[in-house]
Amino acid sequence: MDKRLFLVLASLALVFPLSSGADDGKPWDPAVGTATITGSVKFTGKKPRSRPIDMAGADEKCAEAHGGKRLKPDTVILNDNGTLRNVFVWVKSGVEGWSFPMPEGDAMLDQKGCMYSPHVQGMRKGQSLSIKTSDPTAHNVHGYAKVNRPFNRSQPAGAANVTIKMKRDEASPPMKVKCDIHPWMNAYVAVVEHPYFSVTGDDGSFKLENLPPGTYTIEAWHEKYEVMEQTVTIGDGETKTVEFAYPKS
Repeated sequence: MDKRLFLVLASLALVFPLSSGADDGKPWDPAVGTATITGSVKFTGKKPRSRPIDMAGADEKCAEAHGGKRLKPDTVILNDNGTLRNVFVWVKSGVEGWSFPMPEGDAMLDQKGCMYSPHVQGMRKGQSLSIKTSDPTAHNVHGYAKVNRPFNRSQPAGAANVTIKMKRDEASPPMKVKCDIHPWMNAYVAVVEHPYFSVTGDDGSFKLENLPPGTYTIEAWHEKYEVMEQTVTIGDGETKTVEFAYPKS
């Protein structure tokens, strides 16, 4: 390389350093994490119809795991209190500048009764996703990553876990995982740079705690409905409530 060109590039690197996001931030100080955002995701529309899964038509071992009972897909699950399950809620922006410690162990995805569990989950960038099978039949784990590296692995009954390291954030939208043998099997995995994410469960609620004071963009994602966002400003030691409602009006 020409010496003059090298000196120009070196000077530009000092002025405009490359950034990889939260990894370049200062180490997280738990003492500043005093704020909390809570809320729920309501369902206000007409309950969609869903056809029960015909597992027996594809794999008798899958049907036997449920005693022949036909399950409904996990796509839209409404709770008794009028809320929606399996909504991924996370801080889309507002926590830049910090480097957060990594959780211990892998994020887990289980294949049990020819269904993925959990159906929706979040994990950290740099963490590994470990996919296990608890079924007496073969599966094929297909990860449709768009930012991380896609994967497609066969997993016979009794096989070792399939473990994939997620090196990049991929949360909007999350990565889809499917089984190519059993077409009703799908799951969604969101890869996030920070720990501020939640998935609504059987009461439709979420909680994002230990936040520093600031202004945040909160995103709610569901596999069937439109993405929603709200902006929240929260002070030191404060708790604020955010409500989302699907379908979007």
